[in-house]
Amino acid sequence: MKRLVYMDWLRILAALAVVTIHVSAGIVTDEAQDYKSPWMAGNFYEAISRWAVPMFVMISGALMLSSKREIILLSFLKKKLAKILIPLFAWSVIYYSNEVRKDEITFSIADFIKRFATDDIVYHLWFLYMIAGLYIITPLLKILIQHAKRKDIEYFLILWLFTSIFSNWLEYFIGYRFEIELFFVTHYIGYYVLGYYLFMFDFQMKWRIAMYIGGVAGFITTFFMTYHESLKIDEPLEQFWYDEHSPNVLLMAVALFMLFKSTKIGTLKVPWIGTIISQASFGIYLIHVFVMQTLYEKFDFVWFDLHPIIGIPYKVLLVVTISTILVRFIKKMPVLRGIIP
Repeated sequence: MKRLVYMDWLRILAALAVVTIHVSAGIVTDEAQDYKSPWMAGNFYEAISRWAVPMFVMISGALMLSSKREIILLSFLKKKLAKILIPLFAWSVIYYSNEVRKDEITFSIADFIKRFATDDIVYHLWFLYMIAGLYIITPLLKILIQHAKRKDIEYFLILWLFTSIFSNWLEYFIGYRFEIELFFVTHYIGYYVLGYYLFMFDFQMKWRIAMYIGGVAGFITTFFMTYHESLKIDEPLEQFWYDEHSPNVLLMAVALFMLFKSTKIGTLKVPWIGTIISQASFGIYLIHVFVMQTLYEKFDFVWFDLHPIIGIPYKVLLVVTISTILVRFIKKMPVLRGIIP
């Protein structure tokens, strides 16, 4: 398949956005915050970045489900799962060992196995468990996609919108949801298929404009509703509006994908540093939390206590730079390169 420049741009932005989310998290979840300037800055950067994980899933869906290659089941699963399970195990060991070193947990083989099996080692590795599940069902999903017309895929997405977007919204506001067993069209499988749908089909200008307006509305909603609802609860943060399956985050993800696919922005040449970040994006995702933890613990002299409006971009740049250098180094090491696909 011809390399698509706009996919590189989306990977770059998604990698930066994921790091932004995790850098900002310490601000918006701080019990001592009073919802004034620092908290609002953290909320701004969180709100403008929450589309990141859906975007990674949409990119995977667009490329995996549109591929014309015939899937040989065992070969496909062996190849794809190796790229997920080997890094998942390796980084689970690394993060677990770091927690043991810090006396946060007590080491035992049984404890590691339990935590590894239940995704209870470090917060961001949940993505690998999720994407592994999507890869496992891809051979079956492609059979559906290959025989589906556009209206069939739209029907699939309508069901997903009902089960995973509208129902969550309904439960948040009125306290309950309609319990219909539609597990086949729930959670991240919807973003996976949505990526394919937006990638494969063209849309009239009026629909694209509606998507862009929806994206702006999604950001504004994320920012202001998070602030408004957080004031009402005892916790420092109401997280519903940050959730990947909230309607506002969905609108942002769709708008950004379409913006880069359908406008000249997505055809701009990626600078050399952007290419490096794009190629290292998965590795950056895996390693950036370790970099953040190490900087905070061992090198706090570079982890300046700046106002978040400046401090968050500075820390994101620092973490991404160090993570990218480490990823490139690891990928050149014969023994280690398998832990970063």
